[in-house]
Amino acid sequence: MLTLPTENKVKRVIAVNRHAMRGLIVQTLYNIEVGIAEKEEAIISIKDFVSDLKNEAMLDPEIEVDSFVLQDAFAIGEFYFNTLTGIIDSQAEIDQLITSHLEGWSLSRLNKVDKAILRLAVYEMLAEQVPLRVVINEAIELTKNFTDTGDKKSPNFNNKLLDKIGKTLAKK
Repeated sequence: MLTLPTENKVKRVIAVNRHAMRGLIVQTLYNIEVGIAEKEEAIISIKDFVSDLKNEAMLDPEIEVDSFVLQDAFAIGEFYFNTLTGIIDSQAEIDQLITSHLEGWSLSRLNKVDKAILRLAVYEMLAEQVPLRVVINEAIELTKNFTDTGDKKSPNFNNKLLDKIGKTLAKK
């Protein structure tokens, strides 16, 4: 979160940081998975969504910041595009890795949102740009935000699965 002091008040602007971009990636992957949109259409939909958020922030009288600051705060960065493209390009390898660690489940049986979260996490594990614990924690937070019904089954399932995958990848 970007915090800017103005006239003895603190104004807040929600920045599209990596955590937020991961959420956007999950939404994009979900839209592609359920056939709502092809990759390019899904990306345009996310860009429009973020643009709407920026426009709302610009019209909010409680937010008194320069429009250039807002522009930067709501920019979708290379992380989003590179990660999304990497997941789509590596989906067969990612899905095989997930499937090989599922016990008593098939990939097609997984909730489509959880599948998107798992694909993102496994891609990040394979890319090795973020520490394993961070990848798993981010995935669990996304699971809590998107699919947890309060019984903690989805976060626990995803945590256990990603931990197994992480241990396998660490051995390589």
